[in-house]
Amino acid sequence: MRKYIAYAKRSCFPMMTEEAKTSIEDFYVDLRSQGTDGDAPVPVTARKLEALVRLAEASARVRLSDTVEKEDVDRILEVVTASLEDIGMDPETGEFDADVIETGTSKSQRDRIRNIKGIISEIEQEYDDGAPIEEILDYAETVGMERSKAEHEIEKLRRQGDVYEPNTGNLRTV
Repeated sequence: MRKYIAYAKRSCFPMMTEEAKTSIEDFYVDLRSQGTDGDAPVPVTARKLEALVRLAEASARVRLSDTVEKEDVDRILEVVTASLEDIGMDPETGEFDADVIETGTSKSQRDRIRNIKGIISEIEQEYDDGAPIEEILDYAETVGMERSKAEHEIEKLRRQGDVYEPNTGNLRTV
């Protein structure tokens, strides 16, 4: 097996057929177009296009072929799609989101964190001791956020040091 791989690396340099190029481009453009809405997450980055080309070349190289055929592209697109569904999908929206892969935080989660910080900032101005957590959670519910998710984001902000608790039951932004 090692000799086979070494031989393939040393002597096989496949070139893309037009059909293979078109297939990769179409897949990439279709995936990118899912994020054209101004508020939608970016489903894939430009790096993914380069990765698709390298994977297709590797598929052809395994066959010791001098050309990357459409079958190679179909094979890698199946693998990449399955991979994106496993790790690159926002569990809340069901959309592909490159940020989930790159940062571990989806766009919907980032938006929720930003909303919670805004709520805390707004409410803390009304109180000397900081914003009461119960009031923050109630306000979050009125703007359509699930209470459990709001609690989770508040806890995350505490751990990251973006908010602190000057008194028990109250929060302030840093």
